[in-house]
Amino acid sequence: MGTFKTRLGVSDGNGGATQWVEALVDTDATYTVLPASLLHGLLGVEPRAQAEFTFGDGRKMLMPVGEARHHVEDREATSRVVFGNEGQYLLGATALQELGLIPDVTNHRLIPAPELLI
Repeated sequence: MGTFKTRLGVSDGNGGATQWVEALVDTDATYTVLPASLLHGLLGVEPRAQAEFTFGDGRKMLMPVGEARHHVEDREATSRVVFGNEGQYLLGATALQELGLIPDVTNHRLIPAPELLI
């Protein structure tokens, strides 16, 4: 799949300020990954649990996870976020699904997903 970046707003979901970043649209990543300094430091998002993640090269790592409000264009949804390292800005598949968006890799943009019940 081709990759591209999109403008992503992130907030604590409790009426706090939204921080806007450029994030790589990564449907191979289950969850959104953002720097801990952004999530916890600027937004006050608290880790709620630790989860073990497997990387493409087979490495496994225990990482903190929480929930944050995602804002893309005119859509908003709360979704799980992983507290990552500096420079990690990935918009994952779960958030895209919650937002009702799919990647249009030809035109490097996100488009509304078809609404299916089955």
